[in-house]
Amino acid sequence: MYVIGSGPAGIACSFALVHRGLDVTLLDVGLDLEPEREKLIQKLSQQNPQDWDHEALGHLKEHMTVNLRGIPHKLLYGSDFPYRDPGPHIPLEAQRFAPSFSLAKAGLSNVWGAALLPYLPADIADWPIPLSDLAPHYQAVLSFMEFSACRDDLESLFPLYSNCPQELRHSRQAAKLLADMQSNRESLRASGFAFGSSRLAIRADIAPDRPGCVYCGLCMYGCPYRLIFNTSSTLAELMKFSNFRYLKNVVVQKLVESKGKVIVLASSRLSGERLLFDAESVYLGGGVLPTSQILLKSLEAPGHLLTIKHSDYFLLPLLRYHKTSDAINESLYTLAQVFIELFDPGLSEHAIHLQVYTYNDLYQKAFSKLLGPALDLFRYPLHEILDRLLVVQGFLHSEISSTISLRLDDEREKGIGRLILETQPNRRAHQTIRRVARKLWKHRRALKAAPLIPFLKIPLTGKSFHLGGTFPMKSKPSQFESDTLGRPYGFERVHIVDSSAFPSIPATTITFSVMANAHRIGSSS
Repeated sequence: MYVIGSGPAGIACSFALVHRGLDVTLLDVGLDLEPEREKLIQKLSQQNPQDWDHEALGHLKEHMTVNLRGIPHKLLYGSDFPYRDPGPHIPLEAQRFAPSFSLAKAGLSNVWGAALLPYLPADIADWPIPLSDLAPHYQAVLSFMEFSACRDDLESLFPLYSNCPQELRHSRQAAKLLADMQSNRESLRASGFAFGSSRLAIRADIAPDRPGCVYCGLCMYGCPYRLIFNTSSTLAELMKFSNFRYLKNVVVQKLVESKGKVIVLASSRLSGERLLFDAESVYLGGGVLPTSQILLKSLEAPGHLLTIKHSDYFLLPLLRYHKTSDAINESLYTLAQVFIELFDPGLSEHAIHLQVYTYNDLYQKAFSKLLGPALDLFRYPLHEILDRLLVVQGFLHSEISSTISLRLDDEREKGIGRLILETQPNRRAHQTIRRVARKLWKHRRALKAAPLIPFLKIPLTGKSFHLGGTFPMKSKPSQFESDTLGRPYGFERVHIVDSSAFPSIPATTITFSVMANAHRIGSSS
């Protein structure tokens, strides 16, 4: 069995295959963190936060830019390696679209927000499998992933799929927001709000043989203790099995299925040498763009237009009525602290997912860029704002979001096989986002926070990283669709295990469901 890609999909599928006792080879481009940065993180991980020096922290934070539209690229330990080197391997031309893929070892799990929510039955009603088919695989994924969550009102909608989640300590800003929402729980529920603590793939608990979260506030730059789940940790565990091997620096280009096997045509990233692998089955988990490129080449379908479905997202600051004194000096984690789900048919037939972030030092960097030399004049009022400031990151279901057209240039004419991508905007998305902002304004007294609507930002399509659907699963697939085991029409031994096979993209977090579905296919095929 050959698996393509070491990100969340590839690793979850490999985990299932290996535990079935099958021989598994994982092929990966596998770009990795620079050695000098690896040494820096090793040094920091062996120290307590109070012993970290400013120069080391400066290197960890360098190159991370921020503006009022958010973070152009979330880096890891100051490195852009998760996004690097696409040109020779996945040449593309994008219009009004920010490409979302990675050729790094562990893929985009290097830079994800670690948020975990399963899908709702109503949000995947167009899928050919019910949520009950995914449920045991959500649980299986949590068997090798650290999981922090609280038992609260969200559990009635989104099962925990774990009997013993760890609990992270809320920031004071988050604790006060949750308390205020809880005091107005009934009126908020009547208006379609469901809320609770965030659920994150973070190791919270400290044990004698392992560290736990120390609330150092560096989550957005990369945890020095590597407590945020990254599929590299599961890859390391898989490499201990005799029936698993990992081959990096391999660029897969095309698949040919013939006579009961699959020939994988690839090349060496380092030398360009042609490589061939004979596989009993192949599982594609490299992400939507690499998977689509490989399949279009394999199907010899240059010029054919595919549609990428996408979850549009937005950023909206909230200003709390009451400040949390000295929030900028609190020891805290800086990933999402609160989840809010909106159920309002007037906005969308599907849930709208909101993640609330409390203070992190990137807020100060954004204000510094905005104010420039005048920063000193506003330092005191700026502290007053930062003690009140929250940021909402919101997501819509793909049904009301933009789509992206994708096609492969005719290699006979162009010679390089570029992917051509162009966003097809959906006016309803922008209308819905603005109506969500107005809904939050209407309920500002219950939230004890007012949305700063003039500062609402809708980033470029693709920035949500929530996309898929180029070869959607169908009960009876036709050309350029796949079956319930992710097999594209015309293939028997090739399976898509990433979100390329998702019929739609719900608003709630995507990675958990990608991994559950990949584990399901790896367990069943």
